[in-house]
Amino acid sequence: MKHQRVLVLVLLVVLALYCKENEAASFPWKCSSLNGVCRQGVCLPSELYFGPLGCGKGSLCCVSHFL
Repeated sequence: MKHQRVLVLVLLVVLALYCKENEAASFPWKCSSLNGVCRQGVCLPSELYFGPLGCGKGSLCCVSHFL
């Protein structure tokens, strides 16, 4: 019984690490689906920040206020 618990715990840890790695890829929306633009650094004053949302590492998804 103890071996089964250890196996389940190991599987849960591996699954959690895998999900954490692919978090951006598994998110159902992308920046382009919101008519946004991926920018390095900061968004323009006329845009809202929506997080990475499928943009590359270090990029931000910036969406115009007027959707």
